[in-house]
Parts: sequence; structure tokens; C-alpha cells
Amino acid sequence: MLVPNVSAGLPQPDLARLEQLKELSRRLEFRFRDYRLYDLALTHSSYSNEPGSHRMNNQRLEYFGDSIIGFIVNEHLFLDYKLSEGQMARIKSAAVSEKSLASAARALRFGAYLRMSKGERKSGGSRRPSNLADAFEAFVAAIYIDRGMKQARQFVVGMLDSRLRNLSQSGRALDPKSALQELVQKQFRTHPVYELVSQEGPDHKREFVYRVVIDSREIARGMGSSRKRAERQAAIRALDLLRE
Repeated sequence: MLVPNVSAGLPQPDLARLEQLKELSRRLEFRFRDYRLYDLALTHSSYSNEPGSHRMNNQRLEYFGDSIIGFIVNEHLFLDYKLSEGQMARIKSAAVSEKSLASAARALRFGAYLRMSKGERKSGGSRRPSNLADAFEAFVAAIYIDRGMKQARQFVVGMLDSRLRNLSQSGRALDPKSALQELVQKQFRTHPVYELVSQEGPDHKREFVYRVVIDSREIARGMGSSRKRAERQAAIRALDLLRE
């Protein structure tokens, strides 16, 4: 194990959960050494409210995994693609977006493995893009801690390489905010402004709403679990409206 103290305080998964994680390990075709890490990576913050649950969730792993994925994607783009700095930045932004990571988690059927409260699951939490993207980030952190960078790199590149290739072949601005910036500058000779509308919820489950404004006129709004994600959703919606 790369970081032996990380899982020291984690409880062992019960037998039913252990069998579920073993099935995932077999399906992914690589061996989990410390099942506690993968159990934690697939535990949503709402699960802390369930009777008999441990009070730990995947938020710290998600934070760590975000950095690991960003490094791996940047390294892959730098070594394997002949792209400018701006192109790499736009491709990386699109590849590690909530939409992209949620799609990868969906392909892995992570929704079926996510532990969450009954209320969260009933409200569609196992299909919610933010929850799936967070689980993917946390899972990558678990792989890194359990198996090291080589295995984490193989996993991330294996899941995202097809998307990276598609993005690198596109002549369009790949990041929605960059695309909107280009479109607004061309059509209106100004630039879009992102403004915070509201932020609600506790620290561990904050929800942001941002609006995009052009020439003092609101064009669209976006919602997300972070400022970046809310702004990106607002840009996507604004692009759809302006292109129509």
C-alpha cells in the first residue's frame, strides 16, 4: 500500500458489501488490496445519516482524486499529443468535467455500488451526475493509495482516452466557457459575465446557482456542486440558446 495510514481507522465492509466490491473488482479485472478504501470511495455523504453506518464518506478522497486525475490527463496530453498550451487546457477541462467523469462512472455502473441514504437514492441520487463524478474521483484516489500511480494512470487513461482523442480532433473550442467567450466576442463584441445567484445547503453538500450575463442581460443559469460546475452549466445553456 502506498499510504498505509489512510485506511487505518476505517471499518471492514460487512459480508454483503464485501461480495459486492469483489464483484466490481472482478469486473474491472484488477485486484483490490484494501477493500475499505473502495468502500469509502463509493460512500456518499448522505449515508452518514443511516442507522448503523460509519460516519465517513468519500469527500476527502474525491478532493484528492480530482488532483490525481488532472495530473494524469495533463501528463497524457503532454506526452502523447502535439498540442498547444491552450488546446491542452481546453481538452483537459472538457475531459475532467462533471459530465465526462459522470459518463465514465455510468459506464462502470457505479450508481449500483454507491452507498447513500434512502432519501438520496429515492430522489435519483444514484443517477445524479455530480454524485457519479465525485465517486469516480474518489475511486481514482482509492486506486492510487491502494495500488500506486501506475494502476491509477492505467485506469484513468483507459476510461478517458477515447474522449481525449475525440476532443483533440475537434476544431471547436472544447471548454463551454471558452466556446461561449469566442461566440460572444464574435457576435456581440463583448464578453460574458458570470454572477452568483445563490448558494444553499451545508458545507458538505453545497449547491451553487450562477447566471451568465451579456450586455447586462441574463442569458442562462446553471447549477452545480461547485462554482466551476455551475458556471459551466450556465455556459452550456447559453451556447444552446445563442446557437439556436
